[in-house]
This record gives sequence, C-alpha cells and structure tokens, in this order.
Amino acid sequence: MKPVPIRFLYTNIGRGHPFYLDGIIEALVRRGNTGIVRSETDVFEVSTGLSNFAWRVVRAVYRGGASGGLLGTAYNRLRSARDYNRRGLVQRLMGRSLRRRYIEDSSPLVVAHPILVAELAGKERLIYQHGENVVPDEALVAGADTVCVPSEEAADRFADYGYSRSALFVSGLCIEPALVKQAGDAYSERIVRLDSAEPPAGAFFSSGAEPRRHVDALAAAALSAIEAGGKALVFARQGGRLASAVVRSCLKRNISFEIGDSHSPFAGELPALVVVGFNSRREESIFTARLFPWFDYFAAPSHERTNWALGLGLPMFIIGPEIGSFAPLNRDLLLAAGVAQRIETLPMARSFGERLHALRDDGSLMRMAQAGWQRRPIDGFEQIAERLVSRFAPNA
Repeated sequence: MKPVPIRFLYTNIGRGHPFYLDGIIEALVRRGNTGIVRSETDVFEVSTGLSNFAWRVVRAVYRGGASGGLLGTAYNRLRSARDYNRRGLVQRLMGRSLRRRYIEDSSPLVVAHPILVAELAGKERLIYQHGENVVPDEALVAGADTVCVPSEEAADRFADYGYSRSALFVSGLCIEPALVKQAGDAYSERIVRLDSAEPPAGAFFSSGAEPRRHVDALAAAALSAIEAGGKALVFARQGGRLASAVVRSCLKRNISFEIGDSHSPFAGELPALVVVGFNSRREESIFTARLFPWFDYFAAPSHERTNWALGLGLPMFIIGPEIGSFAPLNRDLLLAAGVAQRIETLPMARSFGERLHALRDDGSLMRMAQAGWQRRPIDGFEQIAERLVSRFAPNA
C-alpha cells in the first residue's frame, strides 16, 4: 500500500497549541510502522512576504501580552472578544500563504489553533485538535472536517456551535504518552509518600512567555517549599526569567541548588532544589518524563498541564494571574474537581512551605491526588493516533 501523507501544521507561538500536536506525533511514533508518512512544518516556514510579516507581528503581540502587566490586561480583553471567523485584514494576510499551500491539497492536515481552522476552512480532511478541556468562545471556529476533543462536555460546546456529532471525536485527556506509560506506578509511589512523613517533592513550571508575576510566585513558592523541608524541581528555560530568578534568590539567601538535565540520575536521594534547564519544547518534555516519578505535586499556570491534575492523580497549585481566555476556565474546572488549589498572591507563595505541610498533614494532598485518578480516560493522544491510522491507513 502506498504510504499515506498526513501533515501537521504548527503555529509555534507559545507552548499550549503546539503541545497538542507534539502528543499526537509522539503517539504515532510509539505505534511504529503505521503506513503513514508524517510531514511537520510551521506557519513561519510556509508563509512568505506580508503573510510571514503578519505572523511575526502576532508572535510579538503574544509574547508581550502573555507576559502580563498592562499589555497583558489588554491582551486578555482582545482574546476574550476574538472571533476568528471574522477575518480582518491582518488575519487575511496571515492566511494567504497557507491557503495557497494547503487548500487544494487532499492530504489530511492536523492543526491545533483555531485561527488555522478559520484560514483553511473548507479544506478537505482538515482536522482540528482541540486538546483543552474547556472551550472558550475563542476556540469555537467553523470549517474543520473533524474536531478532536477530550470530553463529552467539550463536544457539547462544539455541537451547540453547529458541528454535527459525526464530526466530533471524543478522545479522552491529552496527556503525554511518556507520562501515561508510567502513570500507574508513579501514582502508587506518590500515594505512599503522601501517606508518610517524607517531605513532599514538587515540580514548578512557568508558561513559555514567563510572565514576571508568575516567575516571582514560582521562585518564591519553590524556595519556601525547600526551606520548610521539602524538595523542588524547577523546570526553566535556559537563560530565561525563571532560571535567573531562582538562581538569584538562592545566591542571595545562601541556598544550595543543583543544575539538572535529562542525564541527572538521582538514583538515590533527590537534591533539595534542582533547576532543570531546557532549550526547547522537546527537551522540556524529555526531562519531565524522566523526572516525573519524583513528583508529589506541581505548581504552574492553568494551561495545558491542567490535564495532569485531572488525570494523573497529581495535585496542582495554580499560579496566578490567569492570562488568556483558557486559563480562568481551566482554573474553575480544576477547583470544582477538587484536584487543585490556588497561589493567588506573592505573600501566599512566600508562605507556601508551611501551607504545603499542613495540607499533607491533614490529608488534603492525598485527597487532591485521589480526586484526579481514574476519573477520566488519559490516553487521548493514543486514541487520536489510532483514529488517524484507521481512517487514513486502514491496511497498515
């Protein structure tokens, strides 16, 4: 049988939307020979001239807006009112090269950002991967052949918007296959640790834009946790704000730390504080998977990692403020599910260590973990990969 080409088109602006394509590709790779030939590119490679310039402007706006402050407030308002179906001048420029490249191509095309659905609306075999559990108005866009969603609740939103049920594929939570593979063992070990007097170990993550208020809260919470006897793994872009803030705070307060990477064995005792540096999204994912067995909880903004709290039995502490249209809805979902608590202010971050021990001692951390285990399917990426193979390479 002739190999079936299937194309993945990235925006590569931020981590969230690209992450959902990464997971599908990882699941396809793990399946081995599927009869599918993957083609991966991003909008910056495909676009030329004014189209490329428009995409670079949008990337600059994202980086500035997602960093918080006054620009972040304006950015939140802009996104909350965004309707990608109403294609203004800039959006038409962004889509010009994409339509020229893909609109007549019959190969399946998988995208994860609503703006790409709007620009390529009506293209044959256009697949929209909406991996988030929440569906803000911004994400509702017409024109896809298939929409992959993680839950029936998300499917209901797209159905109410106008998609037929036959166009909606409910996959389950989209969690990295490398984490799903070890989820059961990690959960069992975590429960044992949370039921003991052993100080909990936490993982700390920022969003890709590293907003200053997020960075300050994450650094303060991590140092508070270790000063209270706990342990912390801080995942930080090399040369970025979070890495600098943590190292600077440690030097100022004479706190020892180690620099970790994918080769850090930690076969015995986990150091009190490890700054895990990475240079790319792929590196961050690899390092996360290798160090995941140590996680007793994690702290992060309420973006794509909220899937971990909902499906892996891993308590979450939500770092505010919530930026963008997804984060506030994710926060509310997590709190309602009983799998997360908030770190809303810098003073709360600075006293996080004491709070963490109280939550461990009164059983709250244990209950948060249990509330997020075996309540939802966690193999969403594998299910999407299976769907693609069965649909486009049925004889593989």
